[in-house]
Amino acid sequence: MKGLSVIMGLVAAGIVATSCTPKTNSQTDGEPMTHLLLATGWFQQSAEMRACYYQSYTLAKMALKENLQNYKGTKPTAVVLDIDETVLDNSPFEAKLMGDRQNYSDSAWMAWSAREEALALPGAAEFIAYARELGVEVFFISNRILEERDRTLRNLASAGMAVDSAHLLLYDLSKKTSCKDERRSLVSESHEILLFIGDNLGDYTSLFDRRDSRLALHLADSLRDDFGRKFIILPNPMYGEWENAIYDHNYKLPMAEKNRMMLDLLRK
Repeated sequence: MKGLSVIMGLVAAGIVATSCTPKTNSQTDGEPMTHLLLATGWFQQSAEMRACYYQSYTLAKMALKENLQNYKGTKPTAVVLDIDETVLDNSPFEAKLMGDRQNYSDSAWMAWSAREEALALPGAAEFIAYARELGVEVFFISNRILEERDRTLRNLASAGMAVDSAHLLLYDLSKKTSCKDERRSLVSESHEILLFIGDNLGDYTSLFDRRDSRLALHLADSLRDDFGRKFIILPNPMYGEWENAIYDHNYKLPMAEKNRMMLDLLRK
């Protein structure tokens, strides 16, 4: 893909893959949340974060244009994006939890999303406008729940990324799983998906959902040729499935234990 190799290298250098449902560590056991404080500070205040997003969405434009040019089918074309930490910035939610010394909870998240104050992330609105100029339909597949539909539509519109309800596929709690495969398949029935964009590898394939002790590192290696071409990954060091897997999917562990588990895995 002409011109992509240099940008892909830069993207890889700056990106940490994560998931789409915020889960914030406990502060109630006396252990400091230095790692989350630093991650949220980086996300909100570093020029490097903004550069990573602009860089990623520039690469997304290039990949989408080339994929569209190479497409020979007859179905309408589409791009599929996640929402949280992909097009909308929820870092104030993380900051408030830390300031209030609270755990993540569904009620706290619902109170935040009800405010409809999440801002557009750098480059997101411009990319969506570009996709539409090319005649590519934009779908959002998010693990926000159905109850959040109206507020999410309004928040996306206020952030410059208006979409109708038919192009917003949220998590139906009755399905008992937040896996996005069924919703991706629904879009694929009527459209050719040219590109996926998200902050978690599960936004691309369910292979990365519920990771085991290998942390899906081998899966990322096996799909290396897809990154930058079929899937654009965005930086989110604040939360995600990568962290869930390190704690064996048990966020109720004391902070000291989670810190120990994280440290034990690090190369020294």
